[in-house]
Amino acid sequence: MIHVTLVPYLKASQELKSKPTQASVKELQGMGIQPDVVVCRTEIPLDKAIRDKISLFCNVPNSQVIQNLDVETLYEVPLAMEKENLAQTVCKCLHLDCPEPDIKG
Repeated sequence: MIHVTLVPYLKASQELKSKPTQASVKELQGMGIQPDVVVCRTEIPLDKAIRDKISLFCNVPNSQVIQNLDVETLYEVPLAMEKENLAQTVCKCLHLDCPEPDIKG
């Protein structure tokens, strides 16, 4: 299961907050659902410490915590997700071969 969540950036303190992500995953786990991949919507890139924290508290491997940075247009999202290796990560979770995508950017 892929869980898409928001990691808000607080400009006043200049920090990313992982608590909303942790809370939403805990809610899913309470219903018996464990995400395989956590896609984090964010304004700024996730640093290693935030990825590690999300990985630890959400019980998801670090390589399966994917950032989804804000983009100018909706059409940039597939390219951004390809850059983050989302397709390869999902195929790996499903034990499927992952062919090279035909994306012309």
